[in-house]
Amino acid sequence: MIKINWKEVSKFLSGAFFVTAGASWYFSYLEIDVPVMGTTMSHQFLMIRGFIHFVLFLLTFYFGFLRKNK
Repeated sequence: MIKINWKEVSKFLSGAFFVTAGASWYFSYLEIDVPVMGTTMSHQFLMIRGFIHFVLFLLTFYFGFLRKNK
């Protein structure tokens, strides 16, 4: 049986969420709509997406770097 080290998973996800939040806010600031598989994400949606990913970044950063193991 494989044991998953959730602290390391959280560290990886915190970096991924930080990058996607920054990219979403950047495209939103420039008012660029992003094409995704035959549709587009509007720059208004990207602003909301960036906020959600920033909140997820804070959560995963806490669980990956700041929280002490039991």
